[in-house]
Order: sequence, then C-alpha cells, then structure tokens
Amino acid sequence: MSITMRTADAVPGTATDGRPDPAYAAALGLVAAPNGRRSAAFAIDAAVWVLVAVPAVIGWLQLVVALTATGAGAIEATADVAALVGPLVLVGVGQVLLGVLGIVQLALHGRRGVTIGKASFGLRSVNVATFERPGFWRVALRALVLWASQVVLPLGGPAICFASGLWDPGRRGRSWLDRIGRCWLVDARNGLDPFDAKALRHARRRVESEPLAQRATLPSLASERGIDERTFIPAARSSSGVVAAAPSLAGVPDAGAGGWTPPPLGAASVAASPTPALDARPGPATAPAPAVTLVFADGARIAASGTTLLGRGPARADADPVDVALVPLADASMGLSKTHAAVEVDARGIRVTDRWSSNGTSVVDAAGVERDLEPGVPCAVAPGTAVRLGGLEFRIEAVGA
Repeated sequence: MSITMRTADAVPGTATDGRPDPAYAAALGLVAAPNGRRSAAFAIDAAVWVLVAVPAVIGWLQLVVALTATGAGAIEATADVAALVGPLVLVGVGQVLLGVLGIVQLALHGRRGVTIGKASFGLRSVNVATFERPGFWRVALRALVLWASQVVLPLGGPAICFASGLWDPGRRGRSWLDRIGRCWLVDARNGLDPFDAKALRHARRRVESEPLAQRATLPSLASERGIDERTFIPAARSSSGVVAAAPSLAGVPDAGAGGWTPPPLGAASVAASPTPALDARPGPATAPAPAVTLVFADGARIAASGTTLLGRGPARADADPVDVALVPLADASMGLSKTHAAVEVDARGIRVTDRWSSNGTSVVDAAGVERDLEPGVPCAVAPGTAVRLGGLEFRIEAVGA
C-alpha cells in the first residue's frame, strides 16, 4: 500500500512562486548563449532583413526621383504615370517580402526557438521555466516591444533593449525583451539541446533522482510498530513521498495480480532497515531461488529470476514463459508503458529487453556509460548495471552482493 501526496501544478526547477532556478538549469546541462554568438546571430538576422528590404528601398528611391522630376504639380501625362508603375511595383513586392519574412521569423522563433541567425550559430530560445518552445504570442509580444522602442528612440531604443542582457540579475544574459517574452537563449552546441526531448528527459531524471548509493534511508512508517523516538511521523511530505512496500506479498492488497507497486523515482526512502527481498513470482514452490535483486532508487528490493515483466500494468505475451513474473510499477511522471521492459535471469546470464515502450529503456553500466536499448532486442548486462524506464530507476544486484 502506498500513500502519495502531490503538488498539482509543480514544475521541476521552479520555486513555489514560479520563478526558475538557474542552478537546476545548470545541473541539467543547459548553457547560456555567449554574448559574442548572440551578437553574431543578431547581425545575421539584421543582414537578412536588409537584403529582403532592398526591392522596397530601390522602389522608394525611384518613386521619390520620379515625383521630384514631375515638379510640384499634379501628374497628368500618361508617360509620367507610367514612370511610377515600376517603383510602385518594387515597393509593393518589397513590403510583401518583408511581411513574409517577419511571419516566418516569428513562427520559427515561437515554435522552434530559432531564427535564421540563431540557427546559424547553434542557439535556441526556450521558455525560461519549462525549457519548452517560447510560444508564438510571447515572441510576437517581444517583437512588438522592440518595434515600440524603435519608434520612441529610433536607434537607441533597440540598442538599449539588446544591451540590457549585460546587466541581467540572473547572469544568464536575458535582456528586457527576453524577460517580457519569458525567453532564455541557450547554446545548443556546447550544452544540452532542450528541444531534444529524449536528452532533456534523461537529464531531468538524472538530476531529480539521487544515485542509489547516496540515497538517505529514513525511519520506517510501518503502522505495526510502536511509536518511539525512532518513529518517523510525516508532516509535510514532498510531492513524491510514499510509504515503502510491506516485507512480503502476503500482506499486500492485490498480491495475486502482481501485487506490490514500488514508489516512483525521486520518492523518499522509508526503510529503517534493509527491505526483505520481494518475490512477486506466482510460480511453483520448486522454482529455483532468485539469482539477482532489483534495487529501486528508494531502497525497495525485488528478487528476480526467470523472466520478470515490469510496467504500468504488465501482461504476459504468447512468447513469454508460463511462470513469468508480473511487477506493476507506479510512476508519477507517467512515463511508463503498460508492459515496459523485461528482465531475464537464467544460466546464460542477465538480459534486459525494452518491450516496445513509448519512452524507451536505457541501461547504465558500472562505468557510468548509458545506452538506449533497441526495442525487442535483449541486452546482456552485468550485476551493478542501472536500468532506467519512464521516471523510475533500479540497479541489478547479485544475490549476496
């Protein structure tokens, strides 16, 4: 049985008032765009605007020359009117090109976090709190403020707006325009690319969960023991606080259906002493003893042998052994598939297989090297390997280790 208290709209990496935490972003691997490349990206965008504006500028110059040549009087001669057609066409074409460029730049910036200049230098603009796309209307508001600054102060206004990033209190180079649009320009070449959903998901998982060996063990919340000075009485639990599993499946509700549901990754560990190995296998009494133990990030342990299926609600496939163990898992991040992965332990060794999950499965060896598993292809692993699936992580330990 588990008890979970969650904060409904909590965003990882933000305080309760919604302000982003720069330390969290740095821990993920996000790097603020350097001033030199920011300036170069702006120069590229400005050059594109100037190039597209050339037809309109030429048309306006020709129009002024034609009107000046006709004198101050009204234009009546057909030849004089015909002389204005070319300049007017150039002006019209130029204005259309500028409008198309503006819409394309706004759409790219809002939907993909790039402009032509930013893409050229590997920079991306993201929402400063969620690291997702900035949003079209946020970027449009940013552009409107920039335009207004140019009207008020033709050259100085935009210069001050862009230079304001030099005195950003957060020291991340965010200008007044970025703060208005809740944007942050990051370096996707030398740091994490926030638009790489898989890399960002793995980075969040790594930051939000402590390594198994370093997780603190809290006193037990077991209700059957008396209250003494070692008893932990919860007051304000975190959004992922849980109560650990019972020491055996006999006292766990729905044990016949796969029984125990381990808490999600990031939950506080609550075992006062090593949790007894849990065997969710409904196989015969003569089944061989488990060869390995799956140790979850909160300290909970599951003994495994033969084939063990893990997921939100794992189900046996036709090709699976009859005595396959089904272990349902609770994942607050909602990243688990119904049947997410399989762990096989037999005389040939230990193998982990991704069962065509939506968010994938990865393994991290003892040296810290992580690799993603190809769906349906068993991957041989050694004891000490960590397995990441959805928002959960467990380590494979040999019995007696």
